[in-house]
Amino acid sequence: MFKFNFSGDDIDGVEESEDQQQDETTAERQSANAESEFVLKPTMYDISDLLRNLPSRLSYRLVPVRTSAGTQEFPIPRREVFDIKVQIMANEEMLLPSLDDPSGTASEERDQFIRKELQILLSNTEDLRTELYEGGLKSWEGSGDLVEYLADKGKEAGNGILELGCGSALPSMYLFQKHLRSLRSASSEMPIPTTSFILSDYNYSVLRLMTAPNFLLAYYTAIVLPDIQSLTSQQDLDLEITPELVSQFLEFLTVNNIAVKFISGSWDSSEFSQLLGYSLAKTEQTKFSLVLASETIYSLSTIYAFTSLLIDCITYWGTSSERAESLVAAKEIYFAVGGTVRQFVELVRVLGGTVDTVGRIAGRVSGVARVVMHVTKP
Repeated sequence: MFKFNFSGDDIDGVEESEDQQQDETTAERQSANAESEFVLKPTMYDISDLLRNLPSRLSYRLVPVRTSAGTQEFPIPRREVFDIKVQIMANEEMLLPSLDDPSGTASEERDQFIRKELQILLSNTEDLRTELYEGGLKSWEGSGDLVEYLADKGKEAGNGILELGCGSALPSMYLFQKHLRSLRSASSEMPIPTTSFILSDYNYSVLRLMTAPNFLLAYYTAIVLPDIQSLTSQQDLDLEITPELVSQFLEFLTVNNIAVKFISGSWDSSEFSQLLGYSLAKTEQTKFSLVLASETIYSLSTIYAFTSLLIDCITYWGTSSERAESLVAAKEIYFAVGGTVRQFVELVRVLGGTVDTVGRIAGRVSGVARVVMHVTKP
């Protein structure tokens, strides 16, 4: 009879190998669980915080803006992704939050989380990773749909804008540029009311590397650049960054009563609400004109938190007689991750809100239609 010629040492070696594999598998699972369990608390930053340590040059392109009737409006500047990757590779340590970060999160744990963010941003293989990276470097179709709707309806920033899950923040950039151009034509004798732009994204690195620089680029193209119409969306453009330009931009915001702030971290309703400066017990609040969101209902794990926060914002950002208005753009169904417009609509209704579909775009390539929804709270 044939026998395997294993000695005792061989058997021990096999057992050790199996144990080692089990240990490695357990360690991988524990690491993955630790990664998913650590969720950054909502943290607010002023734009001056996120414009520190900019590179000497920003590369960007102009995103064309057209209404559904074909009318062309001023394009939106958007920082190039390759430029972000170059900045990360050049000096990763400079991209961590400063030591006086108001989050209160242990710096070592927080910095480790952000280093993981940065490594994903360097990768070309992932658009999303649950509870670590929410796809903020990619301008999703819904953000373009929202820009077109805002242009069609002649929407303006009014008293303020909140954009949830902003990423490159094209809708907010459109309204920001429009607001800046209105200031150029306004009478110098008229008092300037305060206008706030608050941009929220799960990832601090996205806010710092994409969203905040886009505001500086929008200021440059709307106020400083003599003739933006001479540029095209096909051109690779560069802006030289100097301390004088950044200071000029921040001073412009102050003089014109424009507040620009950013919130990183999760959509925890109570903590997020505290950062926005309102309490659920109050009846009188500062009115914000619009709450915007695009492609934020894709995941079953976050759709309730998002919807709950959205309803809170439109309810309490305003007086008891006047609610804020909300526009949400989304695909009708997100395959593989589970979110659907139908689920979102049902959640809004359960929470006391109403949803009207105000725009619909056929999915010519994917076959999945996209919608723009108007959300209100009676």
